[in-house]
Amino acid sequence: MDFELLFAATPSHYLVLGPDLVIVEVNPAYARATGKNRADLIGTHIFTAFPDNPDLLAPDGVRNLRRSLESVLATGQPDTMPIQRYDIEVGDGVFEERHWSPVNTPLIGPDGAIRYILHRVEDVTDLVVDRPTDERLQRLEIDLFVRSRELKAANDRLAEAGAALRREHEVKDGFFAAVAHELRTPLSALRVATELLALDVAQHPALGVLDRQVTALSRMADDLLDAGRVITGGLRVDRVPVDLGEVVADAVGPPGLHGREVLVSVPAEPVVVVGDRVRLGQAVNNLLSNAVRYSAAGTVVRVGLVVVDPGTAELTVADTGIGFDPAVAATLFEGFTRVADPRVGGLGLGLAIVRGVVAVHGGTVTAHSDGPGTGARFVVRLPLFG
Repeated sequence: MDFELLFAATPSHYLVLGPDLVIVEVNPAYARATGKNRADLIGTHIFTAFPDNPDLLAPDGVRNLRRSLESVLATGQPDTMPIQRYDIEVGDGVFEERHWSPVNTPLIGPDGAIRYILHRVEDVTDLVVDRPTDERLQRLEIDLFVRSRELKAANDRLAEAGAALRREHEVKDGFFAAVAHELRTPLSALRVATELLALDVAQHPALGVLDRQVTALSRMADDLLDAGRVITGGLRVDRVPVDLGEVVADAVGPPGLHGREVLVSVPAEPVVVVGDRVRLGQAVNNLLSNAVRYSAAGTVVRVGLVVVDPGTAELTVADTGIGFDPAVAATLFEGFTRVADPRVGGLGLGLAIVRGVVAVHGGTVTAHSDGPGTGARFVVRLPLFG
């Protein structure tokens, strides 16, 4: 079959790009639709040949097409774009409004590498701006039908991938919960053995090391177990009136927190919420531990509790530590997530547990920072009793 003749005769608009997005070939239908000469297009970068209309308030044709083409190069999969406004330059600095329905398809060589990208467009300006002719409408209907089939197939693949990912997460969550549960028994035995050894070998330096390490392992096992309960919805809480000010006072304890000065501001009158005193204390302790972990000794940690409206209590824990990029604020509450710092250890479960505890109490928790080196502020909002 003479593919060059087919390429030249097809009424569809085709343009062939190299992996560097330089135009390699263009068929007559594409040249006519864009009002360009084939010779002027070949060898030109696509975004040089077709720039955005600078007169538009927010032109996005180049940005959207670039994203699609880069996706094709990265995945080796075709990309069907929604209808785009992409004006065509018809004179020196003069642009004509045009709307297109593009599909970008990789052409892969025998070695598995992408040789070219086939950029096919349908000019749908008549459909978007004016009433199309019957023949034009029929062609668009056929094109939209084909696109809908392609999009359905893509959605089906995404649904399958999502189901597989959910199954993997369920297996992972079950594994960590099982490991945490199984660790509790040997750790309890180690704790008892340490206490018995302390009776016989008082003041031995190794006992202090053993006690600290058993405590650390027990805390990790508890965090894993609590995180598993949060993820699976198995976190249970008692629901009784609790003074949140007392919870904060118990969590902060005596002045000073591992070398950090703690400034506490709590109303004189009770701030009562309905919940579990132990779990709420755990959430406050985790926020304080997070502040200690990410700030240096000698700095200040501020803890504030206020009633922001007649029905909401707001608890704030702020430090002057390493801070974080505001763009990652929401991800900090995901399991096994930590701000990247080689000096900081831990499993990255503390904030995930805070979010779970706050959520079962009907509240929210958010993280704030102006950027690296500016400190962090965590805000918990809980509904008041009554």
